[in-house]
Amino acid sequence: MTLITVSSDASFHREAGSALKGHFRFAGQWQIGYQDTIRLQTAAADEKYIVIVDFTDPARALQVARAVDGRPEFASIAVGGGSSRDELLQLMQAGICDVLPQDSPGEVRKAASRAIAKLTSVEELAGEICAFVPAKPGCGATTMAVYATAAAARLAGEPTLLLDFDIRLGVTSFLLKAGGNHTILDALQQSDRLDRDLWASMVTQCGDLHLVGSGPVEFSRPIPPERFTEVLNFAVQEYALISVDLPGTMEEFESRTLLRSKRIFLVCNSDIGALHVAYRKSSWLRDLGLIDRVSVVLNCMERRNALSVADIERIIQMPVRYPVPAGAAEISRAVQKGMPIEGSSALAKQIGKIAADMVTLRPPTKKASPVRRFIEYFSVSTARDVRTD
Repeated sequence: MTLITVSSDASFHREAGSALKGHFRFAGQWQIGYQDTIRLQTAAADEKYIVIVDFTDPARALQVARAVDGRPEFASIAVGGGSSRDELLQLMQAGICDVLPQDSPGEVRKAASRAIAKLTSVEELAGEICAFVPAKPGCGATTMAVYATAAAARLAGEPTLLLDFDIRLGVTSFLLKAGGNHTILDALQQSDRLDRDLWASMVTQCGDLHLVGSGPVEFSRPIPPERFTEVLNFAVQEYALISVDLPGTMEEFESRTLLRSKRIFLVCNSDIGALHVAYRKSSWLRDLGLIDRVSVVLNCMERRNALSVADIERIIQMPVRYPVPAGAAEISRAVQKGMPIEGSSALAKQIGKIAADMVTLRPPTKKASPVRRFIEYFSVSTARDVRTD
């Protein structure tokens, strides 16, 4: 668990850290300013964080709180805010779970104890994210994402989500003949007000596979990376396993998604150009500190390939975990029917192996509902007399 203090005042960091020293053991401590929200947004999803925010500058502090709102790996504590009912409502809406009148050591310790209890509660377990990234377009990453996620949903026997984050060239809806009225663009454009009713209108269900699929090809307007984060924040509260099909363009929203992913499938084929791009992508993932989460999927592996698997591994500087045989006719039949790939063929078996590894990531249990009563979620220190005028 990591302690994060947020303030422009060096004494705030020092006093908050001192209040907890010797009472709690943290794996790390960050001391950041209000402007460093990007570091919070890209924090690893498999860690836990207590965030103590200095609310003597309410406008900037609220921006910090909103940056991690909806992410169950964070528990936020406000120090010096909530002097009226309106301010308390703002804090609640920003995801703050505890409000302290001042940074007195005893109150900070109590709030930290409550935050740790929240973070370690089984009910707060979040869904795990898997990401599929192509070495370059045409390597079959979307095909692997669709059919592996469909197989994972079948194995898990519970709703499993596939998000198409390739907003310009995505084809997930085409592969499954999912002709819903809404697409990933709708989810992104309304990400700040997602709830279960709105989400249900956007999801296409194919058995236990839930899909928020590709949008119109002609769409070209930029979407802020925060929108992708908000969609993921909602998804991890609703699903034990989320799969994301990424375009491989190395944009900021892609980096943020990968940093939150528990497993990353880098999909390439034996084309020499694709292999060299795969090497560059693996270097990028190594720079992000994610290489231990990456598994290489070698798609369309032919028996008579000019390059052996050993040759391919030397080029991309990574082991091939999943050699997936070519199966153009089998995939074509699946696309025509809009159905998953099933059966005992060599292609189906390898897709099944990817799916089985995805399913092992699922949390042991999920909370029944992300919606909690105000009194269960929000705590205000009794040391503060809230003004009602």
